[in-house]
Order: sequence, then structure tokens, then C-alpha cells
Amino acid sequence: MGALLDYIGRLVESVELTVYSYVKPGAPHRFSTRFRYIEDYLLTLTSSLDTYGQAYEAGLGIGSGRETPLTIGLGRIVQTALARSHKRLGSRARQSVNLVFIPVTVSVAYSLRQQNFVGSFRRMLRSLLQVDDPRDTLALFEGVRTYCGGGSVLAERGLTQSRLVSERLSIGELLEVLSTSIRELSFLTRKLDTVLEVGSTIKTLVERGLELNDVLVRAYLELAKVEVGKPFTELKEVELRVLYEIDRELTKSGRDLSHLVVPLALALLLSYYI
Repeated sequence: MGALLDYIGRLVESVELTVYSYVKPGAPHRFSTRFRYIEDYLLTLTSSLDTYGQAYEAGLGIGSGRETPLTIGLGRIVQTALARSHKRLGSRARQSVNLVFIPVTVSVAYSLRQQNFVGSFRRMLRSLLQVDDPRDTLALFEGVRTYCGGGSVLAERGLTQSRLVSERLSIGELLEVLSTSIRELSFLTRKLDTVLEVGSTIKTLVERGLELNDVLVRAYLELAKVEVGKPFTELKEVELRVLYEIDRELTKSGRDLSHLVVPLALALLLSYYI
């Protein structure tokens, strides 16, 4: 129980600190005048915390040999989290939080008892994304369609329940399709290396004694340079005044970088363990 509570505390802290850290140009932050209800990231998480406990126990079960990635019911766990967050927040729920952090929670719980955390985390997450049990993919499909507004994307790609079953599509393949509209998912399916690199940067900066808000802003800029390019690649030094100017320009041009919040929170979470 102690390890679970420690993990949940770090997970909640990671999401809260990431959301409110400032200034993150183009993304929600404490003093943003553009984004409303930024507390919804945290509320999405806390509204389904018991489901995260279930995911953590599932990871421990895999580690002990009582379970396998195919038997834990990953898609059904995610669907439950989506439903509970939707019940609390409706369409305001930031469901990318659940879609990313439920499989991450399983992977962290499993990896904490292995000798090489990063290697074990990679392997377990890859195994979870390869799950193709129709009970799980159908549950995830229904959860996304009902609680995430993902029906149009699924329809555009010709994904139906019958196709999921007949082609035995995996959870990872389904998430990859959804990543065109829920962009955070690409950091699970294709860009985990980027997240781990940013996590290492966070760990290094914290060990140097930098204040955590500044650490998160620097980590965000690193992530934005990779994912967005200009104007972040042209940034020579981190000054609050300059960050506010970039934030205003991005707001004026309508560029929304809120999809970088969840991978930044993930990088902070992983920095505690790598």
C-alpha cells in the first residue's frame, strides 16, 4: 500500500505542477489568459484515482507472474477511467490524461521491481500496446467513442467493431489512429524516447538545485523545440519577459500547444524513477 500511495502522490504532483508551471508559451499555465479550466487536467485524474490503483495492482500482478499483459483487461481499465472522468467533468474532461497514464501506471508498477527501470518500462509499455484481445480493444473503442468524442476519427479511418475483431488490431494500433486528433498519444506509440530524454533533463536540473518551476519551463522548451520548432529553436535564453512575448504571439496566431502538457507531466513522473 505504501508504494501505491507514493506513486499516486507523485502522479498527482506531476500533473498539477506541470499544468500550473509558468510561463509555457502556447500551453496552459498559471497566468494564462487564454486557457480556461486548466484545473480540469488534475480533476480528470483525481476523478478516477481508484482506477489508477487498479492499474497499479495489475502491474504488480504481471511482475509476480499472477497476470500477463493479456489478462489484466487493460482496455476495460482505461474505459472505466474514461467513464468516471466523464461523469465528473463531461466534455471538459482531459481524457488524454487517462489514455496515457493508465498504461503508464501499469508499466511503472511492473518496472519498479525490476533491475533496470527504463528498460523494463519500455518493454512493458510495448507489450501493453501489443495487446489485441477483442474484449480490450472493443472496450477501448467504445470508451473513446462515447467519452472522448473520437467517433469521427474512427469513422474517417474506417474503424468499426467488426474490423477490430476480424483484423485483430492491437491497442497500440488503435491509439495510433487516435493520435491524429488526440496528439498526446503519439508520445506513447512513437515518441517515448523524447519523453525519456526530457525526463533525464528534468532529473539533471533538479539535482543541480534549480527551482522546480524553472526546471519544468526549461523542460517544456526542450520538448517544444523538438515538436514545434520555431519560435522555440530561436530562443537563446530563458527570460520571463521573452516567454510572455512568445505566449502572446502564439495566442494571437491561434497556435495551441496544450498537447505538450501531458507528455511533460509524464517526463516529470518518470524523472522520479530513471
